[in-house]
Amino acid sequence: MKAQYYTLPLRLGDLITKNDHRVCNLKQSVAQHIHLIITTSYGEMPTDEDFGCGIWEHDFDNLTSSHKIKELIRDSLLQSVERYEPRIQQVKIDLKISQDEIIGNGCRVKKKVTIKISGLLAATNERFVYEDSFFMGPYDYQNL
Repeated sequence: MKAQYYTLPLRLGDLITKNDHRVCNLKQSVAQHIHLIITTSYGEMPTDEDFGCGIWEHDFDNLTSSHKIKELIRDSLLQSVERYEPRIQQVKIDLKISQDEIIGNGCRVKKKVTIKISGLLAATNERFVYEDSFFMGPYDYQNL
């Protein structure tokens, strides 16, 4: 029997009442969990204050160089993904920080962080790639 993975967000009411909950495949489940790690700051989850990553410690950091911030974020992500997502192995993280103009109510420049996490799925030895991007200062997640 194939393993079933629940989609996020979890609808606990459906699980408790034994109603159907949306399911996904292994790759989608790993991707959702990595997204959760990325969008959670340290200390945000009361049951495990180490869950998350250190991206948000640099959200408004305009003094540290982009190169240094990139190293700190990459190291934080690597540690968190290796610790909290054991379903992928040989984790590699590519990070790009750029300046983007945001046009809306006026025009402003924000740091854009583009993340690519790759590795192998432990269960199947398949290649796994997760890509995401968002704006910092303040955090602004856009499904690009």
